[in-house]
Amino acid sequence: MSDGFQHRMIDEPQRGWERLWLWAGEHVNPIVIKEVRQSLKSKQFTISFGLTLVAAVGWTLVAISMMVPRIFYMPAGVPLLAGYFCILAAPLMVIIPLVAFLSLTAESEDSTFELLSISALSARQIVYGKMASACVQILLYLSALAPSIVLTYLLRGVGLSSILLLLGWTVLLSIAETALGMLLGAIARTRMLQVIAAVVLLGGLFWGMGMWLSFIINFGLASMPVPGWSEFLISAGLASVLAAIVSIALRAAAAAIDFPSENHSTPLRRRILALLGLICFWTIVMILMVQEMVVAQVMLSLVSIPMLVIGTLMTGERGIISPRAQRSLPKTFVGRVFLTWFYPGAGLGYVFIVGSFAAFVATIAVLEITFAGEFSNRNGRNSNALLVGYVLLCYLAFYLGINRLLMMLVPRQQPSRMVGAVAMMAANLLLSHLAPLFLVYYANDYREFDYDWHQAFNIIWTVREILDNNSVDLGASMVIITLCAIGVFGLNLLLCTRDVMLIRVGLPPRVREEELAKQPTPAPIIDPFVDA
Repeated sequence: MSDGFQHRMIDEPQRGWERLWLWAGEHVNPIVIKEVRQSLKSKQFTISFGLTLVAAVGWTLVAISMMVPRIFYMPAGVPLLAGYFCILAAPLMVIIPLVAFLSLTAESEDSTFELLSISALSARQIVYGKMASACVQILLYLSALAPSIVLTYLLRGVGLSSILLLLGWTVLLSIAETALGMLLGAIARTRMLQVIAAVVLLGGLFWGMGMWLSFIINFGLASMPVPGWSEFLISAGLASVLAAIVSIALRAAAAAIDFPSENHSTPLRRRILALLGLICFWTIVMILMVQEMVVAQVMLSLVSIPMLVIGTLMTGERGIISPRAQRSLPKTFVGRVFLTWFYPGAGLGYVFIVGSFAAFVATIAVLEITFAGEFSNRNGRNSNALLVGYVLLCYLAFYLGINRLLMMLVPRQQPSRMVGAVAMMAANLLLSHLAPLFLVYYANDYREFDYDWHQAFNIIWTVREILDNNSVDLGASMVIITLCAIGVFGLNLLLCTRDVMLIRVGLPPRVREEELAKQPTPAPIIDPFVDA
């Protein structure tokens, strides 16, 4: 071995890319290497990847043979690209998310999390490592079909920007489905929950793939227009919101497999607040772009659904915080007023969700007061966004508050509390919606009836009445909804004082000594005017 080669092996790299490669090799997540090797050696990947290549080659030969001879003088890229998207969607939107779900459930069955918990790996490294392995598989499938997709561009009739846009959205949806699959796999810790979650996930994956392919074939590839700035702006907004959802799902999956005494509420609630801020920003952009307050009504209705789901999960929190996590509590009065709601506790989570949605409704209210007159005069339609937001806020405060009060009767040590919270919320919604309907039907001899005060807790019917401008029938219902929401919110606010009274604790003397020992000793200051 020559001396020059020896020096290259021993000395520090001089080139920038070599230093970057060395840094990445030292800091790469070991779970990524383990998962990538395990997945690439599995029979599942070998069979699915091979079938994908066979399907791509077969569709190319069949489609070209069917389009001869018109393929020589007419654009033929659209039907060929539609088939490639169908082939690509199967592994990306079904197989990879399902394998990620099964990977986490297998780790739970083999009790691998208990072994990893005593190692230097954190729960976030485990989850993010598995996610990185799924992304590597996505890149492999894309690289396998890249020559075929380039062929469709050469056959004319397909714009490059349209291909990149649809392909990018297919990848983003695959990543989002993989993150949700990993979240389900982390939550389902028992055999029965794993079976139920697998059935729900598989049905949702096939439904999502069918809806996306239907959109691509019927709209995306129908005329293949060149996307303008508005399409790219909408795609940027949806992609940022989807990225925030993926971040929340991965962090929640890491929290589900970690120790319950760790403080996972603060990073999760920060991400939820960032998601709501992104939705609020893009809602304002959409309203100003289309100059329609109907966008606000739609967004309020859509945002209330995930807020209800997230709030339901928060009502199932144990609210246990370890002394180590309690050291990070805010010290000042202002910090405790604004930051305490980010810390563990079902009551704190309830106030956080209601307060965050109230801020979103307040933002929409300011927009409606500012622009509603101008937009209604221009379009000839009045807006009820403020009333819709107010009613949805009252419903959110009432139903989440009732669910939290009922969950206080469940022992904190009860396993699968969040699953129980979801089941209890589903029972509350069904009972409050169906019971008044059956009672009024029975009282009216099963004849049809109009909306009245007895349907005050029917969310869908009440919102529809507001959108139809039937304000005459809403007087008593609005009073009932408001009083119940204020009463339930006030009671929950009083009962969460125990979590609010938690104070910051100092470091133990031994930990303080270890922290001081880790700090570097400052170099002595030498005065040049003093003789040695």
